[in-house]
Amino acid sequence: MNIFINIIGALLLGLFAFFIIRRKSKAKRINDYFSNAVRVYALTEEEDARIAILTAAKVAAKKQRYSMVKYLQSMAADMEKVSIEKAEVKSHVDKFIQSSTDLVEEISSREWSISDINNQKKELENKNPQYFIALEKADPTIFAQKHPELFK
Repeated sequence: MNIFINIIGALLLGLFAFFIIRRKSKAKRINDYFSNAVRVYALTEEEDARIAILTAAKVAAKKQRYSMVKYLQSMAADMEKVSIEKAEVKSHVDKFIQSSTDLVEEISSREWSISDINNQKKELENKNPQYFIALEKADPTIFAQKHPELFK
């Protein structure tokens, strides 16, 4: 009887570990999706990528959103440094900096309800079904598939 209980306990512990690892893996893939969407948006100003950024942030946990905000802020700061050296990209960079500031404000503004998340996901699905499906699968490669020139 004790062996049976030990086996069940070990199986439950194994399942628990599996789900924890899988959950962390999905969170990392959503972070990658987010950062790839930011790259596409920063370099192309593609509105669908902007919607993907917001959607990824809204489905993320609070702690994960915080890291996403920090990433956006650092990307804007890095681009600003580049624009100082290359005047020809200044207007593009200024637009991205303003947009990233707006994104940071929206992402940080509050906790998102299930309804908010579902509405945001619906917007992404309507605008770009491929990005939506990729987010649902936590597949960050969609952006490199659509914009391979940005990921070389």
